Amino acid sequence: MRMTREENRNAGAGRRRAAGQPDDDSGLNAPDYAAYVDEYYHQDISGRDILPADDRVIPALTALCFRGAEKATERMVGAALDAGLEPRAVIEIFIQSALYSGLPRTEEAIAAANRVFAARGISLPDDPEDTRTVAQMDADGAAVMAKLHGPRQAGGYASPDNTVTFSLYQGAIRHGYGQLCVRPGVDLRQRVIAAIAGFTSAALHDSLRKFAFSALNVGLSKEQVAEAAIQTAPWNGLPIALNGLTVISAAFDEAGV
Repeated sequence: MRMTREENRNAGAGRRRAAGQPDDDSGLNAPDYAAYVDEYYHQDISGRDILPADDRVIPALTALCFRGAEKATERMVGAALDAGLEPRAVIEIFIQSALYSGLPRTEEAIAAANRVFAARGISLPDDPEDTRTVAQMDADGAAVMAKLHGPRQAGGYASPDNTVTFSLYQGAIRHGYGQLCVRPGVDLRQRVIAAIAGFTSAALHDSLRKFAFSALNVGLSKEQVAEAAIQTAPWNGLPIALNGLTVISAAFDEAGV
């Protein structure tokens, strides 16, 4: 049964409050603004259930990390924990986001998360030291690339024949696929959700096109790939999300899926 506008607004307001933004927040103090964002952004967009609740917050965390909105990031960290995302997973999403937003934004987001953790009495244990050799990391990175991208793994900037790009990309294989992607806390599927959101946020359309198709190899449906871009819209703005969706749609059309 279709909800009335009042029901939509009320549901959106509930989501907003649950995400840590109360009705008396000064940022909502504009004529009819709260009703507008509650109905549209917090309900019509954030209320979509194509991704499970704990996966749905991953694009939001990624986009907020990219934007550097620390107050909103703190709120979303709390919402992510309440949605069932583990504290370590939150941190891993921000570490993953360094690939798209750079180290300063990631470290600001980690600091925001740690403030939330401290307020909730949460602490994270250290990982055991990674004792793999460089050769082992390269092999692990190649295995992750093969699983994710299949025969398309060596195309474009990833091609060993392109000496200009591969001088940087070789490190991405070793430390991105071989080190980052095997860290505990989130699985490869969740990392790909973050990647789709990150490439959308940064308007990195060539990379988004590649990962949109590869996402199907780790258990995401076409609808869920698109949803990873859609869920960035409240934080990036609609044009950025729509441009990402256009790229994703074209990638599926080109691949015939």
